[in-house]
Amino acid sequence: MDWQKRIESYKQQTGFPEALFIGADGRVVGTWIMGNNYRVKSTYFGGYPAGYLKRIKALFPDKKQVLHLFSGKVDTTIIPGKTVDINPDTQPDYIDDAQTLTNVPLEDFDLVMADPPYSVEDCDHYQTTMIKRNKVMKVLGERLRSGTHVVWLDQVLPMYRKDQFDIEACIGMVKSTNHRFRVIIIFRKRDGP
Repeated sequence: MDWQKRIESYKQQTGFPEALFIGADGRVVGTWIMGNNYRVKSTYFGGYPAGYLKRIKALFPDKKQVLHLFSGKVDTTIIPGKTVDINPDTQPDYIDDAQTLTNVPLEDFDLVMADPPYSVEDCDHYQTTMIKRNKVMKVLGERLRSGTHVVWLDQVLPMYRKDQFDIEACIGMVKSTNHRFRVIIIFRKRDGP
């Protein structure tokens, strides 16, 4: 599915005005203002903002094998899939360190949703340590199938290898006033090993 079709799917399924565009370099750019709905269905600290998963699902209607990385207590009724977290209390499908993912059959998935802790303060809430984003991207790059998309929600662009991934989209996201601005980077696993 090309990005023009993904954008059309997004507009049709969400009803939101045009907020995503294909830039001159072929990458999708845009901004999502999520609004002041502060409910997080999972009630878990740091859960996705209301409407986020529906927007991602609208962009990727063709993806069927989804992995929720750093899952916490993600609502899998909107985007069904397997969950992975280091904290067994969140009852993930896979208990694993995102920097190694030794227990996860990464080659089975065609979409990876990643929302790591952004800061040391966030890690305090989760009672964990900061991850090395480049290690996570490295293991994903080594084991994901070609064509798999990684939707990475963060405050920074993680280090990645350009021989493993292409950046296909960069979408700014903010809830409303006095909330952190975040960025959604959508990577595509390149062809080859």
